[in-house]
Amino acid sequence: MRRGNSIPQTAIRAMPPDSKQPDSTPLSATDPPATVSAPVHHTATGNVPPATTHASPMHAAMPHVRVVKRCLISMLVVLWIAVCYITQELLIPFTLGILFALLLSPIVALLQRLWLPRALGSALVLASVVAILCGALASLAQPARDWVANTPQTIRIIQHRLDDIRLPLREAREATRKIEDLTQPSASVPTVVATQPSLLATMAASTPRALTSVAAVFILVYFFLAGGDHFLRRLVEVAPRLSEKKMVVSIARDVQGEISRYLVTVSLINLALGVATAAAMQLVGLPTPLLWGAVAAIFNFAPYVGPATTGFALFVAGFTTFDSLGQALAAPGVFFALTFLEGQLITPTIVGRRLSLDPTIVFLWLMLWGWLWGVVGLLVAGPLLACFRIVCQHVDGLHAVSVLIGDGSGSGSEPGHRS
Repeated sequence: MRRGNSIPQTAIRAMPPDSKQPDSTPLSATDPPATVSAPVHHTATGNVPPATTHASPMHAAMPHVRVVKRCLISMLVVLWIAVCYITQELLIPFTLGILFALLLSPIVALLQRLWLPRALGSALVLASVVAILCGALASLAQPARDWVANTPQTIRIIQHRLDDIRLPLREAREATRKIEDLTQPSASVPTVVATQPSLLATMAASTPRALTSVAAVFILVYFFLAGGDHFLRRLVEVAPRLSEKKMVVSIARDVQGEISRYLVTVSLINLALGVATAAAMQLVGLPTPLLWGAVAAIFNFAPYVGPATTGFALFVAGFTTFDSLGQALAAPGVFFALTFLEGQLITPTIVGRRLSLDPTIVFLWLMLWGWLWGVVGLLVAGPLLACFRIVCQHVDGLHAVSVLIGDGSGSGSEPGHRS
């Protein structure tokens, strides 16, 4: 045996009987490389291969990807809130224009089916709406001016009737002031009286801007109504495949139809509540019942906050109009009974539980939009949240958001057509 390839005799004797000497034949260029297998552990049940201990890089990076994704979403939400706050003078007319266009689009579609051109039908519908609004404002302008003019007298009446409650507080305040005068040296401090502009002056100063915004809203409504499905057709052109084109058309038409039905239904319910409130205030004996009916119908678009504000205003009006506390509480009591009937029976029956929202989410949403856009934000927050949930119900990626903002009564039923 050659010295270079020799194996010690002790090693040969130590080998098990079934082992063989290593082949000393050199490998050629065409032979595949030898693979080294992992040792096999012999157990009583058989041979068990060792477990893999090294995780793939993809699985190791997944937690970091989720963290980065959540940070990006949070940054986008903060950026979106900042944009809504900074550009509110531009976004408020745009949002109102979209909502009014969705509200009036079923009427325009009906006129189009009657062989009336869409541009002409949009103009007729918008002109009718403007005429109705102008007539309503003309009939309610004088009662509103009377209430604004009588605001100082109303405040004096409230102060006079609250004197019995304020008298002990006033005496305690006077006693505290006398004690402070005795313990501190007297010094002549000039008193500066700041004069604030009156309510009428403030309203007159803001009227031109309000009229400009209203005109912009009506112009946007006309273009949205007359445009029809032009934007949808552009979306279809962007989609690369035929299946995606059909999916975009189906989802867009379903979402638009459901949002339009929701806005029309809620508007009719609020209008009925306004008529019922006006009739109830007429029976109670409160002056200007039409004005209170209009306030109830408009403020009911803001869930919780709107009815509470209307009820408080009715309590103040009854407190300053009637002498007895029972008559003063009759007006807000009847109104709250009507809103309870509307919120717990009529709206869930007509609209359905599928669009019911979580009260906590609704209240936080109202706070957000009230802080961003003021009174207009409070009025559009409810319809915007309902429309957002309709969109989430039709898109698979947002279905979890729809479940989170719902109240749980209809999250699993009628999911709608989703992509």
